[in-house]
Formats: sequence, C-alpha cells, structure tokens
Amino acid sequence: MRTALINLAALTGALAIAVTIVPWGEASPTSREAESSALRLVRDASGFVFAPQDYQRIASASPVADELLLELCEPDRIVAFTGYSQREGVRSYRYQGKGTIELVTDIEQILTLDPDLVLAHNLTDPRHVERLREAGVRVFDFGSIDGLSSLFENIDTLANLVGHPERGAALAEQLKEDLDAIASDVPAAKRKRGLYATVVGNRIYGGTSGSSYHDVLSYAGIVDIAAGEYERWPNYSMEQLLKLDPPLIVTGTGTGEQLCALSALGELRACAEGRPGIVEIDGKLLSSGGLGIVDAARAVRTKVYGPRPAPD
Repeated sequence: MRTALINLAALTGALAIAVTIVPWGEASPTSREAESSALRLVRDASGFVFAPQDYQRIASASPVADELLLELCEPDRIVAFTGYSQREGVRSYRYQGKGTIELVTDIEQILTLDPDLVLAHNLTDPRHVERLREAGVRVFDFGSIDGLSSLFENIDTLANLVGHPERGAALAEQLKEDLDAIASDVPAAKRKRGLYATVVGNRIYGGTSGSSYHDVLSYAGIVDIAAGEYERWPNYSMEQLLKLDPPLIVTGTGTGEQLCALSALGELRACAEGRPGIVEIDGKLLSSGGLGIVDAARAVRTKVYGPRPAPD
C-alpha cells in the first residue's frame, strides 16, 4: 500500500487529464506531503485515504451528506439517499426518485444498490462502517457532526472527492455570506440571551458550543448563555437549567409547554405567564446539522427580532 501511494507521484503528468483513485480496503500511510499535493488526497475519519474519482454510483447514508450531494454532484451519479431525507427531511421532494438507505447497518440493502462509494457520518459504533467494508463496500466516513466547523470541512472534502472543488468553494462562500447576513442588522449590545433545550421523556437536553444548535442561535443574533459552561449536547438537570434561567429558550414546535410543565421549570423567566421567552421552531429544521442551519437561523431570527429589514 505504501509503495502504491508513493508511485502515484510518478503519475502526476497523466493525472493532468485523468483522475485516479488510491487503493482502498485498508488504512493508508500516505504522507502529509502527498495529501497536500495536486492529487488532493483526502483522509476520512477512519484513517482511509481517497483520491478524486469519477464515481458513478454514489449512495448516501447520512442526511447531511444528502444535502451536500445535491449541491456538489451531478444527479445521475447518485443512486440513493437516506430514508429520513426522503420522508422527513425539509424539502423531502428533492430526494425522491432514488434508492433508499434506512440505516448504515442495512448491509444487504446497501449491497443491492451496487454503489461504488457510500458516504456516512458514523456517529455511533465504528464497527458499522467496518462491516460494510468487510462486505466489499467502499465507504467514506465523515465522522462526527460538530456544527459549522465540520460542515465546512465536509463541503470541501466531498467537493474534492467527486471532482468538483470549485463547487465546494462556491458553496462554502455562499453559506458564510448567507449566515453573516441573517442578523447583521442586530447590534451586539442589543442581542438577546438564551439557549437551546428540548425534552425527551423527563430528560432535558441542550445543544451548545460544538453543535449546530449553537450555530443557529449565534447566527440568529442570540447570545448562547450555555456556551460558557457546557459544550455539545448537555443533559441538563432541573437545577442547572434553573441556575442558567435563560430569558429565551429555543426549542422545537410543541415542546415549550412540555418543558415549562416539568417540575419547578415553570419558575424560569422564559416560562412565565404566556411563556414569553419560549421560541418554537420546526424541530426538523432545528436539528438539520447541515445546510438547513441557514433556514433555521433565519426562522429563529424572525421569531425573536422580526424579519430582516429590506435593503435600501
């Protein structure tokens, strides 16, 4: 494997008019120099190394990858999207007419698609991707989903992987421009304070620094008061949430009443009579983790500050 990768350097002239693929099936010890060369080799979260190739049967096992594929790759090169995006996703109509992947563990279902590349965000057990590879499936594992920090990296990686780095650069630039514009008219001194929270059973979960929920709040013009003490997806106790006492709580549609009804949480400022500090947004939109962050931030901004004024 090491020899094969070193030999790729000798093919640079031929690669000016043709794309190659790095041998796959085991982690590659490619050097940092090779990864930064014109070949644009990319390493996935499992340590496997890939080079751009003209993949013609790409299957997505991740809702975030679903969104990015539509923006970065020709439709006729895509054979499947996730069942979640096809049924539950925002703008689910965009994912119709293709095969379906329900779970990355559905090896037989994935094999019937005959993919030459499967995209996954392996968020739970690394063995899921390992089993796919053992079955002969080529899998690119993007790893964890960490809000915008991982999203921008995923855009660059996937654009390079499918041979369109210029599309990735344009998409990233447009994404940043759209996000920056959402609450640019709200002065820092007038930005309201709050946090994201939801209820699952009798447990309260948040989403703060290192998650897409934090990004939604920040670009909507809200100061995330949980970011200084917590990170990612904290499981709040009643006491912790009462101590934070957020003026605003951003949550999914229909969750505010449930949240404020939990034990002593009715004492929160956000849960006062009429629940003035509860900001409810479509839960699917809030939990997007991908390009839907823009629409989610716009929805929160509109609920909290009103629509952005039209430019003069």
